[in-house]
Amino acid sequence: MATTLAEGERGKFRGALERASEVLRQEGVRSLWFKLLGETVYRRLLLLERPLQEPIPTVTARVPVEISLLQKSEIAEYREFRAETHVSEVQARLDAGHWCFVARHQGRIVSARWATTDGVWIDYLSCELRLAVGEVYPYDLFTRPDFRGQSVSPVTSAEMLRYFRTAGYRRMVTTVLPENQPSLRAVAKTGYRPYGLIGYVKIGPWKRHFYRVSDAPA
Repeated sequence: MATTLAEGERGKFRGALERASEVLRQEGVRSLWFKLLGETVYRRLLLLERPLQEPIPTVTARVPVEISLLQKSEIAEYREFRAETHVSEVQARLDAGHWCFVARHQGRIVSARWATTDGVWIDYLSCELRLAVGEVYPYDLFTRPDFRGQSVSPVTSAEMLRYFRTAGYRRMVTTVLPENQPSLRAVAKTGYRPYGLIGYVKIGPWKRHFYRVSDAPA
């Protein structure tokens, strides 16, 4: 029994080293450092905004796609796209009035993003981000791996911006890991810019959240 436990611990240790080596190789020392902090004492996310009164750029995908809002009658189709998402969760989001913008290629969903005007619970930080009147928060963005890098996600984002601007909303607010360069490049294509930081510092059982903004209203 003791031998089995020891082997298990060595396996976990080897796995952790392999993951750390992969992060170091692909993302560099800075990213590795903040990932280690994120597992121990410090986590943070960039706050980004996209004022809706500003011009929305024209973005073209490298493959033909059609953008639409997911309907309750299409939940099964969404489950084919995101098998790990339970039907009840999708149903609950739609029942709560959340929007799901989907991009279809040849009739199949290849990219999707949700949006809400309610307060947002951020699992990574174990806290709620409250939205002001006129703000929209996009979340749970996902694009099929074989369609990434083809501007499908930015095209969907631009369509979402137009939808909420027409509906009279003021700005979009979202969060991204500072080390997630692909996501930062993607949102920059449709005009998002950093305006603050949200996160926490934790020492043992003590945890303190922080919320820092620059020019944007709290």
